[in-house]
Amino acid sequence: MSAIVSARHEPLRAAGWMLVAQLLFAVMALGARLGGRDLPWPEVCAARFLVGALTAYVVARVRQQPLHITNVREAWLRSGFGTLAAAGTFWVLAAPGLAIGDAVTLFATSPIFVALASPPFLGERVRPSHAAALALGFFGIAVVARPSFSTAGPIVAAGVATAVASATAMVWLRRIGPTESSEAVVLHFACVGFVVMALASIPVWRTPGAQDAAILGVTGLSAGLAQIAMTRAYALDRAARVSAIGYSGVVFTRVLALPVFGEIPTVVQALGSLMVVGSGVVLALGERAVTRAGRGKLSR
Repeated sequence: MSAIVSARHEPLRAAGWMLVAQLLFAVMALGARLGGRDLPWPEVCAARFLVGALTAYVVARVRQQPLHITNVREAWLRSGFGTLAAAGTFWVLAAPGLAIGDAVTLFATSPIFVALASPPFLGERVRPSHAAALALGFFGIAVVARPSFSTAGPIVAAGVATAVASATAMVWLRRIGPTESSEAVVLHFACVGFVVMALASIPVWRTPGAQDAAILGVTGLSAGLAQIAMTRAYALDRAARVSAIGYSGVVFTRVLALPVFGEIPTVVQALGSLMVVGSGVVLALGERAVTRAGRGKLSR
């Protein structure tokens, strides 16, 4: 009985961890935009990974969690695609041609691609509610990006490509999440990402001042904690439903960006963002209905 009750609470726990992760990712996004003003984006990304690795290690030691990876191949795939996604994220956030709220909206399309990738890789078929969410989400992308296509076309394309890479990483994260400690997965990812981005930052290195160093520290700390929270979320519930909660990041980032950057979205951009968020809501409700139906069959 206790196992059944625990299983019923896992979706709620997963949702809580994912909301915490998205709030922390929003802080990371602001730090990346601020740090990218004076420092090369590969350097900002490398600092994010370095601080993230230290954060994962400290949290693992405090919680006495193992740092050994057993699913080595899956961990490398998750870290590889995750590094590509992080590089794209920091490049887009450092580019001044796209508002940070619009950039995060493009990143938030990742759940759409998770839903597409779930059938072949996780055995979760795409249902009618998923198809509706796909259409709504893509239409929202077009609405948000259309005003910027003339000046930021490559940035918009990079944002969508980043979402695809992130979705692929999340699928592999779902595969290994239940069998590995969250700290071990994050540490592996952070170490791989740091090596790659540290090498990329050598030709453009610029020594940060005290203020920039503080921004890099906050960015890396928030990113490291966000990765741990997100990894726990994916270990507790279905990939499509967990990823759908990621749409909350659009709201968090736009709210935080308002006082920091003064970015007030236009009516059209706000509507586009709502469409993308609505796509996530459709996905979440669809997954909830499927889960309830499955439980009903099991109880008979």
